Order: sequence, then structure tokens, then C-alpha cells
Amino acid sequence: MKNRMLISAESQSFLMNMGILLNRMGFKVIPAGNGSEVLKIIKLCVPDVVMLDTQTAIMDGISVLKHIKEDKQTSNIPVIMVSNDSGSKTIEKCKNLGCLAYLLKPINIAKLHEIIQKSIYSHIGTSRRYLRASFIRKVVVTYNRIQHEHYAETLSEGGIYIRGLNPFPIGSEVEVTLPLKGKSSIRLKGVVIYSKGLFGDVFKIPPGMAIEFKGLTTDESKKLKDYVENLMAEDILLYSQEETVIEK
Repeated sequence: MKNRMLISAESQSFLMNMGILLNRMGFKVIPAGNGSEVLKIIKLCVPDVVMLDTQTAIMDGISVLKHIKEDKQTSNIPVIMVSNDSGSKTIEKCKNLGCLAYLLKPINIAKLHEIIQKSIYSHIGTSRRYLRASFIRKVVVTYNRIQHEHYAETLSEGGIYIRGLNPFPIGSEVEVTLPLKGKSSIRLKGVVIYSKGLFGDVFKIPPGMAIEFKGLTTDESKKLKDYVENLMAEDILLYSQEETVIEK
């Protein structure tokens, strides 16, 4: 079951594009057009996280934050503030009211991921160190000097999940050749750390294997990080005409 993020912003473009990004990060997104709607929705459907723009109609985000934190029923819900206001007084006011984090627009993807993982999920042991993106593409996996073509499922800076009916044994050392932008590719060493056979819940995760990358150079890590962020949000960056919502 997806965690729920209640998000409020005056800009429809921000709501739509941030909603797409958060959905890709694993959230069920509940949009609210203004602060007053947030206070109504939060009682009907208690979210796991709230994201508030400081500037919203009817009731501004800071006033909503104050209401949330003063109400015993909602005071424990983490609240992330987003704003164009970089003034120290506004930031300090939000932090004193108990916000989880204060992010400036455009929202940095890596920073948002870090805040969500460390502050919301880490206490229950499900945090992910790396941002993970859907990656339904063919890759080449070399094992025992033999090349195998497989479709991947997901990709992160730390590893890749490969689909296949006959995964290699856990502990196997492999080399993965990933297609990048254009005709370029990158070859990375890794180790199989998890495998899943055909039987079980194939709809939750298909048969295959998880490969953890090993010994990445600084340049390789940067290429992967940039590539994964592009996979997550390139379409948002290209088609957001009203305002710049996110940045890499």
C-alpha cells in the first residue's frame, strides 16, 4: 500500500508536476487547491506526509502548518514546506512551528528524496539510500564471460533489478552494460544480492535478480545519479511551461 502525501499549492502546474514526481517516488498523492482544503482533508484521510506551499489562497501555508501542529490529532504528521521565499525570517518561523523541512523552489530531486527517506521511513527500516527509477530497457549482463541480454525493471545509483526466469546464484560477480543517452553506454561491475523465482507474487516483483554495483568511480556514480534523475523527471523538466517546478 502506497504512503499518502497531501500536497497543497496555488499553482496548478506545480501540483500536477510535483504529483507526477511524488507518484514515481512511491506516493499516493492527494492534491488540495488551498490551505482551507488541507485542514478539511487531513481529518478525513490522515496522510503520511503533508507538503505545503507557503503562498496559497484563502489560507497561507504557514497558517496551515500552525493549525496542523497545534492540533493533537495531526501534530505528529511530518510537514514539508516549499517556497520561493529564501528569507531567513520565514524559514526560521516555519522551523519553529515544527516543519520537517523547508525546500526552496525549484525543488531539488535528490534533496527531496533524502528528506523523505531519512525523516519519514528510516525509523521503520524501509529507507532507500538511492533514488530509484523505472528502467524498462534491455541491458547486457556478463556472467562467467558469457553475455546475456535481459530487460531491466528498475535502476538506481546503487544497483539494478534484472528480469529473468533463471537468475544467477546470489554472490555471483557480473558486469552490466547499461545504455545511456544516445548511443553511449557504461559498463559496471556488480554482485547478485537477491534473486526471485517464478512462483510467488509475480505482479509485485517479477522473477529476476537484484545486482548491487561495486567499485564505482566518482565519475561513474555521477553519471548514474544524473541518469536516474533524468529518468525520474526529464519529461517534467521539458514540459513544465508555467514555472520551473524541479531541478536536478
